[in-house]
Amino acid sequence: MSGDRKLVLFVDDEAMMLSSLRRVLRPQQERWDMRFESDPRAAIELASETRFDVIVSDLRMPVLNGIEMIGRMRETGSNDTEYMLLTGNADLASAIDAINETGVFRFLTKPCASENLIEAIEVALAAVAARREQPGHMATAALAAMTPAVAVVDGAGKVVYFNESADEVLKSHRGIVVDRNGTVYVSGTQARTEFREAVKKAAEEMDVSPRFVTVSDPEDFEPLMAVITPVGQGRAAIMFTVPGRSVPPSVDSLVELFGLTRVEAVLAQTIASGGTVEDAATNCNVTLETARTYLKRIFQKLGVRRQVDLVQLILTTPAALIRSR
Repeated sequence: MSGDRKLVLFVDDEAMMLSSLRRVLRPQQERWDMRFESDPRAAIELASETRFDVIVSDLRMPVLNGIEMIGRMRETGSNDTEYMLLTGNADLASAIDAINETGVFRFLTKPCASENLIEAIEVALAAVAARREQPGHMATAALAAMTPAVAVVDGAGKVVYFNESADEVLKSHRGIVVDRNGTVYVSGTQARTEFREAVKKAAEEMDVSPRFVTVSDPEDFEPLMAVITPVGQGRAAIMFTVPGRSVPPSVDSLVELFGLTRVEAVLAQTIASGGTVEDAATNCNVTLETARTYLKRIFQKLGVRRQVDLVQLILTTPAALIRSR
């Protein structure tokens, strides 16, 4: 690969489709170093040897479909790579499952207009570039380990860095959009204006107070709260939170923090996640009566009397800020 060209791999078992992609994407050769592969098994081997920025695959292929191929690539390839799927309308449900289960960045329906494909790849490349920004910096490493979703942007809203939690939010919440230039927008005319002004001001002035912008979702998912605050050097930090929702610590953290057994920790984590004692019994593979006995022991060890107090104690411990691996 020469210069600063980004490395993009296209996988499709149909030779005509690969030929068509080569033709329509020829103008991008100055910016992208593109590889084309018809065998998903060969593509897996290639991905294990080469650090691709983006991999675009067809969903339906013999031997291995696109989802299976991506799953194997994730085991041996770069953690920075973004994956995209091309699929027909009949396979739309499978493509959506791929986003939820395997972390596919985006799916595009076939036939896909070249401008739409190019724009999607540009957005994926912007995400990769943001994640690779100063990978060895201690502050970046600290943010990557945190549960809160944090993005750092410049005064125009262009992403400089975001951690894994923010990556998940940006992919899943339809009220937030990252365009082909890597600039963050939010839905809703008023919210968009408030968001843009808050980012600009936070990037320009270090002494401004944090601003709070509610971000709605066009598909009626839970709204997010964007907290925007200055961090210096012409940049602003944005923390995305779901009001009223907290993530409990890992089972290992609960064992370490409170001296719980692993079964007790699983039960406590289930309760802290909003589950019932019945759910906890199922998760621990014990009877309901045994789960209640464990719960009483947890109350004694943690010095609480009610489930609500148990949940509050668990969700306010510093361990809740650490992202589970």
